[in-house]
Amino acid sequence: MANGHLRRRREAIMSPSRSGLPMTRAELAAAVNQYVWKTTGMHCHLDADTLARYERGQIRWPGATYRDGLRAVLGVETDADLGFFPTRRGKTVGPTSQALARQTVASDELTDPVNRRQFLQTLTAAGMSASLDGFARELDLLTPARVVTEADIARLRSAGEFFTSWAHVHGGQEIGQAVSAEMSRAVDLLNTSCPPRLKPKLLTAVGQLGVATGSLLFDAHQHPLSERILAFATACAEEGNDWKLRAKALSWRARQAVWVGDVDGGLTFAQLGLVRPDRLTPTERAMLHTAVARAHGRLGDIPATLRAIGDADDAFAEADPANDVPWMAYYDHAQHSGDTGHALYELAVHGVHIDEASGRLATAVANHPDIYIRSRSFSGFKLAALTMHSGDPHEAVQVAQNAVRDAAGVRSQRVRRTALEIVAPAGRHRTNESVAPLLADLRTVGTAA
Repeated sequence: MANGHLRRRREAIMSPSRSGLPMTRAELAAAVNQYVWKTTGMHCHLDADTLARYERGQIRWPGATYRDGLRAVLGVETDADLGFFPTRRGKTVGPTSQALARQTVASDELTDPVNRRQFLQTLTAAGMSASLDGFARELDLLTPARVVTEADIARLRSAGEFFTSWAHVHGGQEIGQAVSAEMSRAVDLLNTSCPPRLKPKLLTAVGQLGVATGSLLFDAHQHPLSERILAFATACAEEGNDWKLRAKALSWRARQAVWVGDVDGGLTFAQLGLVRPDRLTPTERAMLHTAVARAHGRLGDIPATLRAIGDADDAFAEADPANDVPWMAYYDHAQHSGDTGHALYELAVHGVHIDEASGRLATAVANHPDIYIRSRSFSGFKLAALTMHSGDPHEAVQVAQNAVRDAAGVRSQRVRRTALEIVAPAGRHRTNESVAPLLADLRTVGTAA
């Protein structure tokens, strides 16, 4: 049954922006969010779609925070004046589970391995989900007692694989809401009864999704939240005794730390990943050795960089994809060439091992298939910047233009920053007639069309 009380109360108030017309749902939502912020200091994200569900009667008992805000904005004293009444077990009407999954958190504590409330609050802080605080009570009441199944775990694995594949092609900028919904479900499962035989599988699947989510946020330059989620994924891996997932999570943490300037932290994460190399495949060891190399390269430590690259090359020479888990499929010859080329780039821009860096980056560009087009873009922009530094500007422009075309469908702040590394060395060649158009093109890389 529709909630006519709420609709009539809203329509009795004049719109602040449309003369003579009633307040819209979006205007009411904004007013409630502003009231909550002013009175509690809490950020809320009530929106017009949620208010529409209230007015249609699909949700009869919103969270206390939103009820307080609605009473204040609409000038009523009781919840009943707005048509809100507690229902048996807080039951909602209609198929709202998918919408609530994007918006809700439970108030319980995770017993194992992480604190569920703390994790979901970090999602709220980044603005990834629509209204995590307001529906806490509803989710607690709506979620039936059940047991984790193989199907639940398979769904998590599929979600992690999908988001990883998406990022390789499209970047991490425009998929935050979907990732938030899946992570909310994943963390819920950690607080659900799970047969002991499935618990390690569940932890691995949740951790795998955490790695995918953390890497997407890294790509979007949401660094604080990315760091927390990658730490969460590491905790899942360690709790589940999954050394392969632990290596992958620590590899991403190392990359991100170096990216944001915490080179010592990045080196620590990479070396932590290598503490038990006997439990890793050669491919996984190569991945972590390249992370060590990139950290040393950023520090300008030539011997340590070359030593780490040698260790990575030796490990990769023994790699057999048949021995690797599915999420390591990306680490092929092109990826290895690109990662080691990126490490050498840090030395090459200072005139050291230029040919070796260029050769490895060129190999990556030539061999990355379209399913890894973001990686091809990274290596292409690095190669163009290095060529602009030390080689022929005409060749650099051509390499950069190819990378710009590769990156046309990629929405990634990391790709954008890498592309803009070409700007400084290109400034020395402004008389070249092809440089100015290239600079204009570079400033569009990684952003929405």
